[in-house]
Amino acid sequence: MNIAVTCENEEIRGIVPKLFKDSPFLMIIDADKNQIFKIYGKQDKDNMVFARKVLEHDCEALICGQLEKEPFELLAGAGVTRYDGSGHTVQKAYDYMNRYKLPWIADYIGGPGAFGHSHSGECECGEEEE
Repeated sequence: MNIAVTCENEEIRGIVPKLFKDSPFLMIIDADKNQIFKIYGKQDKDNMVFARKVLEHDCEALICGQLEKEPFELLAGAGVTRYDGSGHTVQKAYDYMNRYKLPWIADYIGGPGAFGHSHSGECECGEEEE
């Protein structure tokens, strides 16, 4: 199983940035061997290359900061679980993910919500707001 983690540098003690697009590095971790086996440097301003690398390495999860719409939809559409590890070191975020202590990233920045819409404002979906 592979896990991807965004990072401010190429170190296991580096911090996961607050935003996916601001991540200068992407690490791919082989969870079975518990080791980093690949590190990529930033190649485009929105980090779509990183999003595609997550899919290319068949990662089950991505630990990162909040995602913008395009990378979020690509990753979510492929079934990649997204965890918010921003502000933690790569090592700590990876450990927290394994212990189910990282929050799930349910939507992209400014998105409509985890279930496709929000009940704020005018909503005519017929569902009651909880």
